[in-house]
Amino acid sequence: MGHAVLNDFRAGFFLMVGLAILVFICAIAAISAVMRPARWADRKLAQL
Repeated sequence: MGHAVLNDFRAGFFLMVGLAILVFICAIAAISAVMRPARWADRKLAQL
């Protein structure tokens, strides 16, 4: 029974790590999506 509990903890740990990495990637994508229009606006103003 102890082995099954250890496997459950290990599976839960890897699941949480995987979800944390996924949230981190989504946060970076959201930040870059928000920042990109400002950068494009700066480039267009600089060319004018």
